[in-house]
Amino acid sequence: MTIKIRPERRPRPRGAGLPYLLILPCVAVLIAVAGWPLYKIITLSLQKQESGKYALFHSRGTTPYVGLRNFGNVLTDSTFWAVLERTVIFTAVNVALSLVIGMAIALLLNRVSRWARIILVAVLLFAWAIPSTVSTQVFYWLFSNQYGVVNYVLDALPGVHMRGHDWFADPHEGLAVVTAVVVWGAIPLLAISLHAGITQVPRDTLEAARVDGAGPWQTFRSVTLPFLRPLLVILTTLSVIWDFGVFNQIWFVRNGHPEPGYQTLGIYMYSQGIGSSHYNVGATLGVLMMICLLFVMVFYIRQLFRIGDAE
Repeated sequence: MTIKIRPERRPRPRGAGLPYLLILPCVAVLIAVAGWPLYKIITLSLQKQESGKYALFHSRGTTPYVGLRNFGNVLTDSTFWAVLERTVIFTAVNVALSLVIGMAIALLLNRVSRWARIILVAVLLFAWAIPSTVSTQVFYWLFSNQYGVVNYVLDALPGVHMRGHDWFADPHEGLAVVTAVVVWGAIPLLAISLHAGITQVPRDTLEAARVDGAGPWQTFRSVTLPFLRPLLVILTTLSVIWDFGVFNQIWFVRNGHPEPGYQTLGIYMYSQGIGSSHYNVGATLGVLMMICLLFVMVFYIRQLFRIGDAE
């Protein structure tokens, strides 16, 4: 005969539901602000496009549902896969350059004097405060084929002939200019955040590594980077999300008419959706874009759990 002992139930503390009650208004606002547009996008992606036009606020039941037909049409289109490949490469290059340069500036901030650090941080903040439309126009002037400073400086070098060179005639060179704009705008946040993380590395651990004979690179790789890993995961994830959806920089560099070679997923979604009044196609691309970013978020959450288990 076996005797089962039931675990003793602990009394529920008074006010245990208060945190959920306090967060309820925030959840309600998020559902209203993000939930309704998400519902409309998913609904549009499942409906049929009629006569190239669609009323966003139409009467109920006027547009038939076609299931996943729109997704099939998009996924079987070779243009979509070319745009997705270009977007992934563009995002990877931007994220890598932003993190490397941001880390270099963060290490520099950790080594310079206090006054030099204040000046550098102030400059970074001013650069970060400039809207992307303004910074894009400045870079467009810098790389202009007629009065651009970049062509003038490069043409002054021995053996280099860059007078009148059009950086935007070739999409590869044009996207390189866009990359410069994106990286320039991303560096301030990354550099300041990484510098804040570096200041939290225990000094006694750094001193112990130096006493053991570790050089600067070994100390950075074996001591500093492990402490910065959680912050790097967060910054990398945010950078991927931001750079994957870059729109303003490409749109304004091409004066609102980006050629096919300039089209990333954000530009392609706009041109196929709002630009062509095919809102269901644009919504379908938007859903696919969210699915791609969902994989990034899953990787991000898994990394956070692994970091938590390791600690």
